[in-house]
Amino acid sequence: MDRVGFTEQTAATLERVPRLWNYIAYGMGDFLGGGSFNLIGTMYLFFMTSVMGMAPVFAGLLVFLGKLWGAIFDPLMGYLSDRTRSRHGRRRIFFLYGMLPVLIFFSALWIPSPFHGQWGMFFWYLVLFLLFSTTYTMIMVPYVALNAEISLDYKVRARFTGFKQISAGFSSAVCLIAAKPIIELFPQEQTGYAVMGLAYGLFFALPWLAIFYGTWELPRKLDEVKRQSFGEILANFYSVFKNRSFRIHVGIFVSAFAGMDFVMALFLFYLTYYAGREDLFPFLMIFFVAAQAVSLPVYIKIGNVYSKGRALFVGTVVWLTGLLVVLTVSPDRLSLPLLVLGTILLGSGICGGTTMPWVMLPSIADVDELITGQKRAGTYAGMMTLFRKIVSASVIFITGAVLSAIGFVEGAASQPPQTVAFLRILFFAAPFIAVSIALFMSLKFKITPQNHQMLRNEIDRLEKGGDREECDAETRRICEMVTGIPYRDLYRS
Repeated sequence: MDRVGFTEQTAATLERVPRLWNYIAYGMGDFLGGGSFNLIGTMYLFFMTSVMGMAPVFAGLLVFLGKLWGAIFDPLMGYLSDRTRSRHGRRRIFFLYGMLPVLIFFSALWIPSPFHGQWGMFFWYLVLFLLFSTTYTMIMVPYVALNAEISLDYKVRARFTGFKQISAGFSSAVCLIAAKPIIELFPQEQTGYAVMGLAYGLFFALPWLAIFYGTWELPRKLDEVKRQSFGEILANFYSVFKNRSFRIHVGIFVSAFAGMDFVMALFLFYLTYYAGREDLFPFLMIFFVAAQAVSLPVYIKIGNVYSKGRALFVGTVVWLTGLLVVLTVSPDRLSLPLLVLGTILLGSGICGGTTMPWVMLPSIADVDELITGQKRAGTYAGMMTLFRKIVSASVIFITGAVLSAIGFVEGAASQPPQTVAFLRILFFAAPFIAVSIALFMSLKFKITPQNHQMLRNEIDRLEKGGDREECDAETRRICEMVTGIPYRDLYRS
């Protein structure tokens, strides 16, 4: 059997008790993940169309291509980090490699193009986006995979993920609340965007030193890593779909993040052209991120006590309620309290709907270990960041294409009435459909704290050479339920 890593028993003896500093340090990695995704998802399409004057379909296409490239690179990066040899481990070394490129390429995304024609601007920003996507993948895939290797404990992993999500929320707050005020400090809007990009480039890059020194990896035997052919690499990625829990997880992940991306991509357009109150954006973002911060511990508690699927279900219900509230807002008699209430519900619902899929990921990797007998957290992290980028790219492309189709006029202070009417429908309907799918899929996710512990115990027993025939009926049932594979075929390479 192809085994990678020390035994569970050996690894357990090397468990470290994390201090508050370690949780904070690990969490800061999502300054980049949460902040840049939200800033690009919320403001980049607006920047391209309303500030730089690019046609929405071109703006959506360049983001689509840039993120698609990152998505293709993600699983390859996961495979590479699984097999990296370094005295600093296989994940954390990439934090040092990626710091400077993150600063350079994120900042460059917001610099005015030297070209003014549509095609010139398109290719200029496309190249910059490709470079940023490559850097983002190089640093974030090992970061996501690190969660499964910093501890074997279900609840400790959940706490690390909780701090990751708190940091993502904090970064989103800093980005979404302060971005417009930074831009408005300068008389030239394009200059304001460039300064904003540099400020956030530093904000995303500098923490990686603290993350590197504040985290660790459980050791493994590097001499057990074997070279594989290209066909074996592809088979490695394809094999994750044998995992029933992963297939359900993909459905949850894709639909939940599509719902969030539609909300974030359209919110500034909605406020500017439908509500006629672009000035409310920083104000409403305060309530949006505050709702996320307040509700996050509640979702983590629900996930640890009941199940992560239950926490996700609650989040999607709150999210759908928020969409219904926002739908009732009328620009003729704009009700600020109603808009604030809708924003709070959206923030809380999005928190639950998008936090839980990441919290679920280490457990999905454990299910895979029961299937294969291998530790492939990097492969799963690569696959999930692949799906994350495909979703984000597709949503932004669809949004840009639809804006062009409904007659959006780039660079204009106002839009035709029929365009505004369609914009309102799109802002409600697109995320509502996506989130409804996530809600349905959450009912199928069966990993709970109790059966996860049974799963870990069975892995440990089999690793020590335990007899398959000695597995009790309930453990056998749980193993088959979460894997979707007969027990006799589990724990085989």
